[in-house]
Amino acid sequence: MGAARATLIAAVLASLACKHHGGATSTTTLVVRVTDRGKPVAARVLLFDARGVPVRIGSLDLYGNRQAQTACAIAPGVLGTWDGILLAYGVAEIPVGADTCSPSPAIAYGRYTVWAWRGIEYERWQGEVDLSADRGRVELAIPLERAWTPHGTLAADLHVHAHASNDSTVPNPQRVIAQVAEGVQIIGLSDHNANGDLDAEIRELHLDETVASIASNELTSEALHLGVYPVPFDRGAPRGGGPPAEQIVRASPEEMFAIAHAFPGHPIVQVNHPRFRVYALFDTRRWDGVAWPPPFPLAFDAVEVLAGYAAFNAPGDRRIDDAVRDFYTFIDHGHLIAPLGNSDVHNLNWVHDALARTHAFVDESRTNPFDEDGFVAAIRARRVVATTGPWLDVEVASKQGAVPTVGPGQSIVPVGGKVWLDVTMKQARWVHVDRIRITVGAPDGPKLAHTIDVPRGARSQRWAGAIEVGDRDTWIGVTADGDTPLPLELTGTYQRDKWQRPGVTPFAIASPILVDADGDGRWKRGDADVSLR
Repeated sequence: MGAARATLIAAVLASLACKHHGGATSTTTLVVRVTDRGKPVAARVLLFDARGVPVRIGSLDLYGNRQAQTACAIAPGVLGTWDGILLAYGVAEIPVGADTCSPSPAIAYGRYTVWAWRGIEYERWQGEVDLSADRGRVELAIPLERAWTPHGTLAADLHVHAHASNDSTVPNPQRVIAQVAEGVQIIGLSDHNANGDLDAEIRELHLDETVASIASNELTSEALHLGVYPVPFDRGAPRGGGPPAEQIVRASPEEMFAIAHAFPGHPIVQVNHPRFRVYALFDTRRWDGVAWPPPFPLAFDAVEVLAGYAAFNAPGDRRIDDAVRDFYTFIDHGHLIAPLGNSDVHNLNWVHDALARTHAFVDESRTNPFDEDGFVAAIRARRVVATTGPWLDVEVASKQGAVPTVGPGQSIVPVGGKVWLDVTMKQARWVHVDRIRITVGAPDGPKLAHTIDVPRGARSQRWAGAIEVGDRDTWIGVTADGDTPLPLELTGTYQRDKWQRPGVTPFAIASPILVDADGDGRWKRGDADVSLR
């Protein structure tokens, strides 16, 4: 890193941080380098003291249980938080025993167990480090191991809160760092009733080659929340140029959809956390997830099937399964929408950034330049896989051995009333999927066609076989899920702290593949009659 760049980044981060504490001077420096195949990458590092207690940096300044503005810029590109140290660039020199944080020191002298990871695509690294006093420069090399690698996708979190949301207030540069530490490539800044993006902060942090943002607004009423993107963003205008909040807060669902579609440029309209119980469209309108038509407008392009605060299946409350049931009902009746995963992150500890995320299949997977039009087109075309942990590779052919194959959101013409489905599930060792489910649109509604059990400890599971699809246009959906909660250290503690639930559970859903049974180039099911060409 050049001196000028380091100076700039230090200035940016110093503006976020902590009061200066004079006096003591650090006699030990942790020199850490996190890599993927030899290249430094952003990551999260968590230290545990000799008692096994995580090192907490800063304080819980929001509502008494959430961290918003007390994270500490320990060093250039290094953010100390309640739930670990975030490395924007993968390399850092971190003072031990004395620093500018409050309380200080952020890291006391001593010996530590170290965890490091970079979102759900990576294994968790574990090691030990001696940071006792007077040790000088202590080098720690952390080579991360990939658990799975998606090809031709951009990893996105399209529901993200920061400074302009009154229930967040996290400084925008800190939000960028938290997102890149989890491997996110596209950030949808979704502050309440405010247009915004993170382009300026990304440039100031010199992270253009790592991440891009898309301007968004979470329209927030008492009845529901809608994500809208891309939207025009005027940094100097009230609410970033968004509509006045007083027009939105008490708006009905019908009025909310009208406001969303009034934005210029035909943006994506996304229903956020519809099963959150409050501010949740499906719950507030008392929809059972099956009755048709539902008691609200069908004026949206995408829905959060995996929503950060409701991303769990627990005994007596299988919230993700309910969301999947809802989604398959839409598809079965011809309302073609994209199934998304987003974190709805507000702070730095309760729900971690990109706890749930969406992988969009795109032609151009660079972030600089970012092909925003291509990305939006992929969401609109339902070319997505959403996940809280596992990866699903789904391919369908007209028959065994036939080419080309198609993937999530695409369409296929069967042969003899059957198609050939090939599914591979991959996961990190800390993710435990129990089953893969294959669902088909039957004449009387969605039907579970196959359940494939995943052996305990398996890092991958493949299944291939013929799927009966009949002689009417239909669809095939694939999910993977497990009942063992993900580690709280890697997801945040909201489910435990707020509701005494075990935690977030692993789940992945691939956008359904449409089956053009008669090969006429149109998909006709329920209310739909759409061209597939």
